[in-house]
Amino acid sequence: MPSSTTVQQLSFITQQLNIYIALLIFTTGVVGGLLNIIIFSSLKTFRQTSTGFYLIITSIFNVGQALSALSTRILETGFTVSITHLSWSCKLRTVLSQSCVLISLTNMSLATIDQFLSMSSRRQWSNSRLARRHSILSCCVWAFHGIFAVIYWDVIDGVCTTVSGSIYRRYLSYFYTPVLLGCLPIVVMVTFSVLAFIKSRGLARRQVNIVRLSHERQLTAMTLFQV
Repeated sequence: MPSSTTVQQLSFITQQLNIYIALLIFTTGVVGGLLNIIIFSSLKTFRQTSTGFYLIITSIFNVGQALSALSTRILETGFTVSITHLSWSCKLRTVLSQSCVLISLTNMSLATIDQFLSMSSRRQWSNSRLARRHSILSCCVWAFHGIFAVIYWDVIDGVCTTVSGSIYRRYLSYFYTPVLLGCLPIVVMVTFSVLAFIKSRGLARRQVNIVRLSHERQLTAMTLFQV
């Protein structure tokens, strides 16, 4: 059994990491997200494309994720300021953080698929009208998903957590975390990013219009960088 001194030291180290490392991640994440929104919204190259639209939505919800989840984690763990000790604040934080991260991952995945389609024979599937519909649909689906967080998350013994023994807790352990937040978006993003990169090199060999080639390469590079 570790001594009380060791436990105190580990607790202090954890607290300091949450103050400095998490603050650094929070600051760079919010600033980087806001810069992405400004760049994708202001530059015509990105603003008028469906891939650029997906990246704007992704950046918006990345900032939302940092503000709703990471900020409260820093306050609670780093500065011992609890803002989720009330039932409503616990539920609200969980709904916002889950919805933001799922919408962000979905739109990032759609961006990689869209960029691949834009350079394939199915270019008609890559357009701003469909991108808006897909983004709105993703927001609606994951907002509905948040209803279950309202039902199953609550403050138990002073801790914001899920009701023990519930089906929802098993869902979080065996599907939400490993699949929705893990392997599924990673596989989709990596697969279509690589395919888009291969397609962009193919366009160069086929000597297509230099403006289109430059345009597609920029978007492909930005998408790969985001992934």
